Amino acid sequence: MEFVGGQTQAAIAERVRGQDLSRCLVVPVDVGKHAAAALVADWSGQVVAGPVRFDLDEPGVASLLATIDGAGRERQAVVCRIGVESAGHCHRTLVARLTEDGREVVELNPAHVGEARARHGHRGLKTDELDLAAAAEVLIHGGGLVPRAADALAVLRVWVVHRRRKVAAATALGNQIQGQVDQLFGGLDGCYSQMMNQLSARVIMATICDPVRLRRLGAARLQRFVANRGVRMRHAKARQVEDAATTSLRLPKRHRQALQATIAADMAIHDQLRDAIAHAQDQLAAVLDDTPAGVLTTLPGVSVVRASSYGAAIGDPARFPNAGAAYRLAGLVPTRYQSAGVDKPGGISREGRVDARQAIVELGRGLGGHEPDSAADRARLQAAGKPTKVAAVAVGRRAHRLAFAMMRDRTPYDSDAWRAGV
Repeated sequence: MEFVGGQTQAAIAERVRGQDLSRCLVVPVDVGKHAAAALVADWSGQVVAGPVRFDLDEPGVASLLATIDGAGRERQAVVCRIGVESAGHCHRTLVARLTEDGREVVELNPAHVGEARARHGHRGLKTDELDLAAAAEVLIHGGGLVPRAADALAVLRVWVVHRRRKVAAATALGNQIQGQVDQLFGGLDGCYSQMMNQLSARVIMATICDPVRLRRLGAARLQRFVANRGVRMRHAKARQVEDAATTSLRLPKRHRQALQATIAADMAIHDQLRDAIAHAQDQLAAVLDDTPAGVLTTLPGVSVVRASSYGAAIGDPARFPNAGAAYRLAGLVPTRYQSAGVDKPGGISREGRVDARQAIVELGRGLGGHEPDSAADRARLQAAGKPTKVAAVAVGRRAHRLAFAMMRDRTPYDSDAWRAGV
């Protein structure tokens, strides 16, 4: 290897080779919720300006840019890299604002900044000045990731995150509803394989989830009751529900009424969440084709949701030198300990983005269920005794390499070319 930092460091080194290092500047930025801190240093580590603190608003960003431009004029800068440490969602608006202003901006992994701070004996000591110094060192050594492309990809990510939150909320609320139903009408779950996803079960839970009332209503009238609410219910299913109501344990009347009222209220909220999820999926479908991930829906078993989740996690593939670099973003690369003849492989590093990790595994799950070679690969690994999760990660890695190439080249899936490549 030519550079210890790989291709990223090689690209940066090529830009500063032969330049006066005092004219090559880095600007580390440590972001909080409402304010941030920054300094300007040259490539040799000398502080040119700052540290400065500024509010995360337009006047604050204007003062930061004035500081950067002043340092650039003083040193007649030829390179100026701004590195913003990722901090949940707090850094994203600033990164977008600086990128829109035409600045060279990268996002810094907080773990990498922490490691740089620890190398100088400050692992347990965290201040703004120490963080900025460590971030400057990461920038000088070529660290940092180009932020996601704006516009369509940014919109895609907004709807992916929105849908993910709504799915998590609907899942949690659905589990609570089913727990309440088990108390009120313990036999209903035996009539349906998936109560929350079957329409007649949802009507019963929202309106008449009481075994005493259901027993009195009877199968025929229950069938008509559900039909009047726009849902078709087979007589055999209605009969099964009636039988379950007849044998179900019954709570006292006031307890049943309280549970029925809370279940009905929760079902109304669950309906709203389902509508929000459906709306988010419509929005994803509308914007997906405007992003590099639009071609992924040509993959077997990959829907709009899977393609959007992967596209939002990876962003613009051009910001990565290759698929391997994008894979490291997900923290799925295996750990390894090698020293003095000892070589021990380990599990996945998990030093990366959770959303990218989930998107890659989910992409592999879709491909493994519908594409013959991926399905065979998963079956071979499981037959060899590999744990299910290990097999899922392996198939996900294979799916990622294919999907990354498709996004990079903007080419749809070609089964013949894929099999020839395999």
